[in-house]
Amino acid sequence: MSSRTPRATLVALHERDGVVRCVMTATEGDQNVPQHRQGGMGGRPEKHRPCNVLWINSILNGLIESSAKHQDVAKAWGVKVPVWVDDVSRVPVYYRFENAWYVLTDVTRRRIAALEALDMMLDVYGDEYLEWKATADEHFGMLLRGRF
Repeated sequence: MSSRTPRATLVALHERDGVVRCVMTATEGDQNVPQHRQGGMGGRPEKHRPCNVLWINSILNGLIESSAKHQDVAKAWGVKVPVWVDDVSRVPVYYRFENAWYVLTDVTRRRIAALEALDMMLDVYGDEYLEWKATADEHFGMLLRGRF
């Protein structure tokens, strides 16, 4: 069983993002849940750092957990981060509703250019990132049509 996201983390998430909106679908409302970018088993103390938490549509999160293609898109956009990555803050996040990439810290987010995001992703993942990005690019049209 996973641990609940602490209230302090939820407050920091709201202060950082300003609205409860799915980072991938841009939907707002109570169907969105706080989701850890990098989960894993056990009670790792860094799990609840605000830079590791995003708002995700709960149904979409289920798809991400059960579908390799959805996982690839989530990893390409920095929404999901493999547990072997030593520092989740090194992985930028694509906010679809803002059409922009951000570097997250525990208190804020900083907008970056797409080229900088690409460089950061390649630094962390190497060529594997390009495979995820190809899947994300292929399925981006589905997202635009609301069929993700």
